[in-house]
Amino acid sequence: MLKDITLGQYYSADSLLHRLDPRLKIRATIAYIILLLLDRNVALFGTLTLIFLGTVALSKVPVAHILRGTRGILLVVVLCSAINIFTTPGTGGVNVLGLTATYAGIIKFAFVVWRMVLMIFMSSLLMYTTTPTELTDGLEKCFHLSGNVAMGITIAMRFLSVLSQELDRIMKAQEARGASFHKGGPVKRLKAISKVLVPLFQNSIDRASNLGEAMDARCYVGGKGRTKLKPLVYDSKDVIGYVVVLLVIALGVFLAIKF
Repeated sequence: MLKDITLGQYYSADSLLHRLDPRLKIRATIAYIILLLLDRNVALFGTLTLIFLGTVALSKVPVAHILRGTRGILLVVVLCSAINIFTTPGTGGVNVLGLTATYAGIIKFAFVVWRMVLMIFMSSLLMYTTTPTELTDGLEKCFHLSGNVAMGITIAMRFLSVLSQELDRIMKAQEARGASFHKGGPVKRLKAISKVLVPLFQNSIDRASNLGEAMDARCYVGGKGRTKLKPLVYDSKDVIGYVVVLLVIALGVFLAIKF
């Protein structure tokens, strides 16, 4: 169901990962993604998988919650990556509906999906463990963005889950009036879904307008001169976190070169 999409939402929990500085979490996530792109070998990917599982354990975010929020994206990743099975040259393979699925293509497909799944999971874990305010401050400091740009990026990410819930509500309202979104062929279903795009677009504009009015009512002014109620300050656990990130980077580079 669309209401099960939780990507972009903050998951409240009392964990070590939630208490870390957002700048550390953003940089660690970027380093993790870069390591995934370095090479394609089982040792590197297996190690990064274990690191992700350890990070999830520290975050206290249920694995089922992460899977529920990303399963739609994962389905798209699997379908788009499946083309590698039939387009990668190689010897041997299996004939499927007149197309040859090579062993090299199957291996490449497995690594592509493995890589994308870890990227999506780790990126979503960043948003689950970081409040919108912390994420905005972290993006502003890490990439030297203006306050308005950082706030815009954060709001856009948070709107993903809001719009999915709004779409689910509109579809249920249309079904109560006799509309059908689950019957007929693909073309008929697309035509039925297209009818909810106009109210969804209108509601999106209304929500954005309400958000802007709420920010104006609170005298929000971005840009230079704006101070922070809780400025970002590193403490001992963040220093230890940076040391751990550097060790992980060194281990990942070693595995990429050695294997």
